[in-house]
Amino acid sequence: MRFDSMGLGMALAFGMVKADVHAQANAELSVCTFNVRYDYPNDTIKWHERRNEVASAIRYFDIAGVQEALPNQYEDLKSLMPKHEAFGVGRDADGNGEACPVFWNAERFDFLRGETRWLSLNPQQEGSVGWDADLPRIATLVVLFDRKRQQTVRVINTHWSHVGEKARLNAAALVAGWSGWDGDASDELVVVCGDLNAEPQTEPVQNLMASADLVDTYDAARYRCRKSFGTYTTFLPENLANATRIDYIFYRGNATVDWVCADEVLKYGVYISDHMPYHAIFK
Repeated sequence: MRFDSMGLGMALAFGMVKADVHAQANAELSVCTFNVRYDYPNDTIKWHERRNEVASAIRYFDIAGVQEALPNQYEDLKSLMPKHEAFGVGRDADGNGEACPVFWNAERFDFLRGETRWLSLNPQQEGSVGWDADLPRIATLVVLFDRKRQQTVRVINTHWSHVGEKARLNAAALVAGWSGWDGDASDELVVVCGDLNAEPQTEPVQNLMASADLVDTYDAARYRCRKSFGTYTTFLPENLANATRIDYIFYRGNATVDWVCADEVLKYGVYISDHMPYHAIFK
């Protein structure tokens, strides 16, 4: 029997390539969404007292979508999260006001492009207000390349109106269109996250999922840290039992959800925001 060293070498190399591709496809991906509560001086706990804890709550995730970040909060988070890069602008016409920035681990992702759009009839018009909303509302769109998974990741981070049902319904239609769904399967992973100011059974949330073929990570997860939980608590822990679930991570693409949780992070006996950070671990 002749020992074919060349054939063995090729087989080993092919096996290593297959193993590497398998490892890439199964690389864990962690995503978090967190309404950090705008810097309001009369809050139960002030921003300067909680900013380090807010940064610590999200800095270990690969991708994090943040809502309600005023310019000073945005700058604080960027300085406190040096391993992450970020994209996003404020919702006001001059670029100030609350932003919905997306943060990502710069050691893992390449930034391909980013854009902020307004949830209105004129999405490109800075500061525009849509339908029955009382304030400008936005979505931040970021496209990244995940070097670990060798995959493009499209992230949409948004914050919908808290007063306008019509505004939320139309926001759902806009975000669904921006998600890139055309009815065909794609290798791209799409993540839509944010504070939608609407509970899961409501029409805007259901329309968004149906129109964009999105899956709610809360329902898809193999495990939850608690059997059921909400995400909007106010700053007071006693409201946890009756918390509503209005913060979401939806997805579309070749991934499975292993774990989801709304994290309880307290300081001085209260939560560090009026929302809890919600995260999902993809495999």
